[in-house]
Amino acid sequence: MLDMNDPSVVKAVEEYAKSIDFERNKRWVDVSPVVRAFDDFMMVTLQGLGKLDARLVVEDASFLATGKPSNPFGDLSDHITQSYLWVLGAYEIIRSLDQRAREDETFYPEHKDNLQRLKHSFERIRIPLAKFEAARRHRDTDSHIAYPGFNPATGVSWQVAENTWVDRRVLSDEMLALLEQIKEA
Repeated sequence: MLDMNDPSVVKAVEEYAKSIDFERNKRWVDVSPVVRAFDDFMMVTLQGLGKLDARLVVEDASFLATGKPSNPFGDLSDHITQSYLWVLGAYEIIRSLDQRAREDETFYPEHKDNLQRLKHSFERIRIPLAKFEAARRHRDTDSHIAYPGFNPATGVSWQVAENTWVDRRVLSDEMLALLEQIKEA
């Protein structure tokens, strides 16, 4: 149990509260029953990725506003790595849902095309991040390496081709919107 009479505990709780977008996290929790149709445990995984996303969004906003990471050592490596891991985990959820929708005609049939479209959006960045090769659909245009950077509007982004960047926040927003759409159907 937390001892809220301990000033160091109170300070830690306050810092934690500043590090997460609780409204965004709630949206992820609210859509998590959608993935339960695939597997009960996927719901827990999605909620964890949602909490990570809610933290990454706050860190992106803080860095973009101040030009400085919240990391006391002044580097962005943890933030970029956590963004990278979020992409890998979120991709696997979308890939699994897409595969089930293609193999089982009763599994979210009205969202089959949107799941596949989102999976393809994720693939463009996931393949170079995980396999160090360009995604098959973009082999002629994309690099085998996704170079990290920052989009001044959305935060962590990766350059996959000369004039093409993939933003983690855009993927996150699209995934959250699709899951909300499925939940409302």
